[in-house]
Amino acid sequence: MKRFFGLTALLVALGLAFTGCSNSGALPTTPTGGATYYTITVVKCLNGTVTASATNAAERATVTLDISPASGYELDIISVAAGSNPIALNGTGNTRTFEMPAANVTVTAAFKALPVGFVKVEGATIIGGSKFSYDGSKKGVFVAKRTVTLSTFYMCDHEVTQAEYEAVVGSNPSSFDGSSGKEAAAGETQGDRPVEQVTWYGALVYCNKKSISEGLAPCYSIGGKTNPSDWGSAPKYDSDEPWDVICDMRANGYRLPTEAEWEYAALGGKAGVETAYPDRWAGGPTYERNLETYAWDSENSGGKTHAVKTKTKNGLGLFDMTGNVWEWCWDWYDADAKAGDNGNASVTDPLGAPSGSDRVMRGGDWSDSDINCVIPYRRSFYPYRYVNRIGFRVVRSAN
Repeated sequence: MKRFFGLTALLVALGLAFTGCSNSGALPTTPTGGATYYTITVVKCLNGTVTASATNAAERATVTLDISPASGYELDIISVAAGSNPIALNGTGNTRTFEMPAANVTVTAAFKALPVGFVKVEGATIIGGSKFSYDGSKKGVFVAKRTVTLSTFYMCDHEVTQAEYEAVVGSNPSSFDGSSGKEAAAGETQGDRPVEQVTWYGALVYCNKKSISEGLAPCYSIGGKTNPSDWGSAPKYDSDEPWDVICDMRANGYRLPTEAEWEYAALGGKAGVETAYPDRWAGGPTYERNLETYAWDSENSGGKTHAVKTKTKNGLGLFDMTGNVWEWCWDWYDADAKAGDNGNASVTDPLGAPSGSDRVMRGGDWSDSDINCVIPYRRSFYPYRYVNRIGFRVVRSAN
């Protein structure tokens, strides 16, 4: 246990402290019917529970640990030890197993808070196919003969709002700014409307500035520099030299989702992609019964954006993945979703085409018809251009 508390002290020094637990002391063995059984003690933890499949087990028996974080928390560290000797754990996520040694063991766990306003999207492997297309004409990234493996990530449950953007960048570029004729809908707060008229470059500036302000590692760099103040003026015209941006996907700061991450989350994550009939719109399979519940589009928006989170969330707890504003993604656009795969049938965490002139945007907006709001519909726009139909949401890596 000294090693565990040493780790705790180190994490505190690094600003990564978590709420943990303490050992309950030495445990006796219990002879039963000629066989020796050993005791499994799970130390009580804050912000979550761990349940062992048995309280006593014989040597070499397999013990299963079921982990249940409290709402808003996730598992940070879990360990099993016989005295000072660590026991190897198998499995991932919230189910782990271990082989019982010839000794009493103690299970210790610690939980950490999820980023506020974010949903944890568990990774998975998605086998592409026609079930992810719409009428055979609109196809996303999960196409036939392509297998995509995605790592776990956190996604903000709403599009970046005008208030959030202004707090970080210091200005609000939105067209729907609350002025005459552009007021928020009755009962809605102006600052809660999604920011729009943000270029792709502007979204990157927001991400890095927000990361720096919160002490997180910025994801984007230009010429080795991560502070947007050192990047100079963003390109405004086709004739301008585009920014040569590098994204560190391992950094824990804010970034735009990749196109594959966006589509996976819109479909409802692992459960959503495994169903035989995936959602056509984020939250429902049919327009007639569902879209007006989950999205602001041309049929119900009244020709304007609306405050985020005023419609029903999808299966993962994400709002406005369909409608309200289009959302920038990281990827260069190519008509072939597999353009960056180098001919491989299976890819892990794809980043899109290696080059291009446009960046991907997904999800539809307040002025689009239902057909243009379907999840697999891919669109693109020049990264230096802006309109009042495009905004963005942010994600964070979970590795």
